[in-house]
Amino acid sequence: MRLENLINGHLTDLETLQKSLKEQSAMLSDAYANDAEYSEVHAKSREIQKLKKTVKDRIIQEPAVAILDEKVADLRSQVKETQQALSDYLTQYFQESGMRQITGTDGETREIVTMVKLVKKRG
Repeated sequence: MRLENLINGHLTDLETLQKSLKEQSAMLSDAYANDAEYSEVHAKSREIQKLKKTVKDRIIQEPAVAILDEKVADLRSQVKETQQALSDYLTQYFQESGMRQITGTDGETREIVTMVKLVKKRG
């Protein structure tokens, strides 16, 4: 029960901090928005970003670049899938062995780090 009280206390603290952060961030954004020089530079920056996107879109139309873009997207997807599979295997390894370290084929010993977070229950 004591642990549950600690969790709930920290959850309340976290919610309070997040609310305060949101309010302070809004005030900071307002300070930027109310500065004429910042607003002017920000508008120019948006125009440059639009120009950059236009040029980038033109470049991606080239067949060789389009193929390369597709390969990069595919590799990113494979990396994400492989990381998830590794995470699942490490969880299983820890549950079965109770060990938090594993030695790789390169001889390097690595530590298994568990990360958890609290989310609201759906439905």
